[in-house]
Amino acid sequence: MKTLHTLRVKAGISASAVLLSGVGLSLATATPAAAYAGYCNKSVTRSSALGSVSFVFHAKIPAYNSTMDCYMNRGANSKAVEALQTSLNKCYGRSLDVDGDFGPATETALEYAQDKEDLGVDGKYGTESRKGLKWYWDQQNGSRWGCARLGDVIHIGV
Repeated sequence: MKTLHTLRVKAGISASAVLLSGVGLSLATATPAAAYAGYCNKSVTRSSALGSVSFVFHAKIPAYNSTMDCYMNRGANSKAVEALQTSLNKCYGRSLDVDGDFGPATETALEYAQDKEDLGVDGKYGTESRKGLKWYWDQQNGSRWGCARLGDVIHIGV
């Protein structure tokens, strides 16, 4: 009888350890996403003089509400994805349909761009991608355009 009790206690301890390790794992994986304001749900326009005040350029950057501190990955569908797809096409020579659907083709194109810029290649969009990727900048009439990182331009408005 004492042996049966000992086995039950050991089984209970083992089950508790597995349960606690699973809880710890889920907390550890939730932490990086918690650092962002939210899932990218729209795009915001940033404006810059890009070297000359006479030529003002604009770029659409993925955002969560009004902040660019957001994340997205496969399965996302929004204007934020369209902004990313446009820049991947124009700045990295990809040929994505600009449809707002973050599917396998967008994931592969993002991995290509992340590799080109020596970023962590994971096919997911977040702070490192926003800062390290080049963004498509154009004039409102579309007559001139170029690609530049957000940190390489002087912002003159939002």
